[in-house]
Amino acid sequence: MRTKSLPSVLALTLALTLSACGGDEPATGGGANADSTGGGGGDIGGGEVTGDIGGTDTADAGGTEDTTDTATADVDDTADTSTEDVPTDTGVTCPGADGCECKDNGECDSGVCLDTHEGKKCAAKCVDTCPNGYACKDIGDGDPLFYCVSELVSLCAPCKFHSDCQVNGVNSLCLDYGTEGSFCGSPCQSDTDCPADYACSDAKDGGGAKVKQCKRKAVGEAAATCGCSDWATAKGLETECAISNEFGTCKATRKCGAEGLSACAAKTPASEVCNELDDDCDGDTDNLPAELGCTVKAFLDDGSKVDCKSDGDCKTKGEACDASDGKCKTLIGACPGKPACGAGGKLECTEAKTPTVEACNGEDDDCDGAKDEDFAITEGGASVAVGASCGQGACAGGTVVCTDASTAACSTADKAGTETCDDADNDCDGQTDNAACDDGDACTTDTCDGAKGTCDNKASVDCDDGDACTTDSCDKATGTCKNEASEGSCDDGDACTESDTCVIDQGTGKSTCTPGKTAKDCDDSNPCTDDSCDKATGCKHSNNSGEVECYNGADGTAGVGICIKGKQICKDGQMLAKCEGEIVPASSEACDGKDNDCDGTTDEGCKPTDVAVTFAAARVQGKAGNLDLDMLVGRGAPAGKAAGAQGSKFSAEFGFYAWLSTLLK
Repeated sequence: MRTKSLPSVLALTLALTLSACGGDEPATGGGANADSTGGGGGDIGGGEVTGDIGGTDTADAGGTEDTTDTATADVDDTADTSTEDVPTDTGVTCPGADGCECKDNGECDSGVCLDTHEGKKCAAKCVDTCPNGYACKDIGDGDPLFYCVSELVSLCAPCKFHSDCQVNGVNSLCLDYGTEGSFCGSPCQSDTDCPADYACSDAKDGGGAKVKQCKRKAVGEAAATCGCSDWATAKGLETECAISNEFGTCKATRKCGAEGLSACAAKTPASEVCNELDDDCDGDTDNLPAELGCTVKAFLDDGSKVDCKSDGDCKTKGEACDASDGKCKTLIGACPGKPACGAGGKLECTEAKTPTVEACNGEDDDCDGAKDEDFAITEGGASVAVGASCGQGACAGGTVVCTDASTAACSTADKAGTETCDDADNDCDGQTDNAACDDGDACTTDTCDGAKGTCDNKASVDCDDGDACTTDSCDKATGTCKNEASEGSCDDGDACTESDTCVIDQGTGKSTCTPGKTAKDCDDSNPCTDDSCDKATGCKHSNNSGEVECYNGADGTAGVGICIKGKQICKDGQMLAKCEGEIVPASSEACDGKDNDCDGTTDEGCKPTDVAVTFAAARVQGKAGNLDLDMLVGRGAPAGKAAGAQGSKFSAEFGFYAWLSTLLK
């Protein structure tokens, strides 16, 4: 980073010196910059914290490219510091004044020459404040001596330990930059306390306490890198870098030299092979990875003998490459072993057995991961392998086992017996009571009731040919049907004929159904239905709306006096129970000139004064207008007219209406 011009440096240093004229006593309250960056004031020695510290022009993120253009140029590339640049009006002269370049304490008026991130400078005394990038620190050995010291001296310098980074009492820590190595940080509270391209990041000190340190930012996807300042080069600082991949991590040391920070000389990790080298950098030589694997092959015959270098070259099913002569052969199997490096770097397959043809012996002879896989039994139409459960019915609970090197069987097979009707699978064939009730008749179905232990043999072959003029039967030996012509009754298909008869034709020997002459009687004796016969369906009974006379009075009274018969009406094919319109005898005469009890005599027992009257509405018109009155009218007389009264011996006429009318005139 480039510094400010010396005149401004000296002027700022003078200002700081004057601000401390109150004496040489150190700060007691611990000002804002007593142990950290920040605070007020200008830059000592032009220490404006804006440029790159310890390497902006370093190697790339991998740390393996050209490192000659290191940060040394940035640290040393300062402004001209000769006294010829010092203005005569500042009152500051170099060498000797605060902020002037120096080589030892004797060249400084303050008596202290310190390393800074801008080279060695004469230090300024302080009370509690210093310019940005500096901190007020006690550097005395016994008596307190507080001077402004640079917090950025070691920033981004390579390191191995925290102590490599700690200069003039500043608590700079050695920070991990991944495979690039470790580089020094500097104390901070926020990003503003750090130079450009740095961030104030979390870190832990040697005691595990959480602190914050300035750390270089990564650029894009490239890892953050640092370089070497003059200070770091003079110290000969170094760090441990690494190259990592899926095989491991190899480490090396890179250090500051005349050409800057050296590239990472770590080798690239590789899978371990037999070469007496530690290829994967795990500390062991020729320790082959377990996943490398190896096999020992055996072959059944010479197979196709096609030239090969690997199994993939063999295209015939069941063949593999025999490495001993480079030919494709019929493979028995390949048994796994443990790869090891032998004499002369030769790869050997140890701890592997030689495969053999699979035998029924409980062993994986051909090393295909399965035991006795070529041996099985058939049960219930399925293949059951050795070791699997087996056994049905009485043989249940068994296991398929090897009976010899070439044969397998169910371990419970000797429990099989003769099938009987007992609700059990006695013969171990997977079926219960099958054939236990066989009666030898092919025309029957044999059924066993195992719970009761009884058999049922029902006819199961239907030999009915649908012809009423044949005799149908089943052959017990073969289960086939016989249909022979016969005589007897039959059905000609006409539902309206009866007494149809089978007649055998003597010429053809066939029997034909002849219609009977008797018509079917379809009368259902129901007056509410119309009866007929359909040839296809037979008798039909259709509902009608018919009616019949009915009478519930005493015998001999219908048609006498007022008594008349009624009618019963059909509905939905049924005769309604109610007799509509009938008049039956009254219990007594009404003395109304009628034979109410239908005994042939009118008004018997009535007295001459027995006049039956009723009130009827009448409309009378008079001088006062219209008037509605109840009229006293003789039974049977029209309303508004002269009425009559009739007794048992006489009848009388009277004009009640006429009389009433005269009263209204």
